[in-house]
Amino acid sequence: MTQYNFQVGRGAVTAGEVTSGEDATMIVITGASGRIGRRTAELLGPTGQRLRLMSREPDKVPAIRNAETVYGDFADRPSLDWAFAGADTILVISGSAPPGERAESHRNAFEAAKRAQATHVVYLSLQGAARDSKYPYSRDHYQSEEYLAQSGVQFTALRNAFYMDMFLDLFDGDGVVRGPAGEGRGAFVSREDVARTAAAVVNAPPGGIHDVTGPEALIVGKVAQRLSKLTGRKLRFEDETAEAMRRRLSETGTPITKIELSVGWFEAIGAGELQRPSDTVRRFTGTAPLSLEGYFSRCRSLLRTLQR
Repeated sequence: MTQYNFQVGRGAVTAGEVTSGEDATMIVITGASGRIGRRTAELLGPTGQRLRLMSREPDKVPAIRNAETVYGDFADRPSLDWAFAGADTILVISGSAPPGERAESHRNAFEAAKRAQATHVVYLSLQGAARDSKYPYSRDHYQSEEYLAQSGVQFTALRNAFYMDMFLDLFDGDGVVRGPAGEGRGAFVSREDVARTAAAVVNAPPGGIHDVTGPEALIVGKVAQRLSKLTGRKLRFEDETAEAMRRRLSETGTPITKIELSVGWFEAIGAGELQRPSDTVRRFTGTAPLSLEGYFSRCRSLLRTLQR
């Protein structure tokens, strides 16, 4: 991943300025072996903050300056108490669990944060989170936010738009992506901007709920066209009904839970649940979010799956 100059917080600390010491803030990052957690830790390491990186697979967490690595699992409450002990700010990144169970696992993390007397929880949620969202995980995120509010811990919820690179796994062998998105738009965001924003916010949590998006709202067909130019391969979008998509995926033996997630992902776009760009990335990092071309031009290796 290309490294960028960035600011964390509100201009108080920049990459390269080290303020380490026993009195430095303790920040815990959950899911630290994942792409967002790992990148956020990489950005925070040089700032001198004391970091504790939690993962169910600690051996997969990279060595980061000013960081210690610990085991932790949302389903293992004693491990959360150990991982969160002495934390000032905790970045809670979504765990992996089926729809309907994710929110309960997040609830464990929020309750552990309260027991640890953490000052603030920063929770990575999802744009469009709502009780009646078309996307199952958006419903889970809405319930998670409810649990977080009920915990009594001060919090900031960063509602991330769908990631730009999610499209890379959606095209079939003929270069076609299909789903019930219609002319709906999404303010798709790069994982780099999500990590940069998370790094800025844990350094100086503002509180409240904030959408984290890319710079523009795009229909899926336009995403396919622009990826075509970047890859040199003809890519296109075909709209299909939710029922047709369910039939198509069921014929491949795809589990019903995964089918509903896939259908709901497109339906949420079609319903306009993620169509509003925000100024959150610029406001908290001081830098505008990357466009689709800007992101993939800097991270061209991500396009290899489409260049065949």
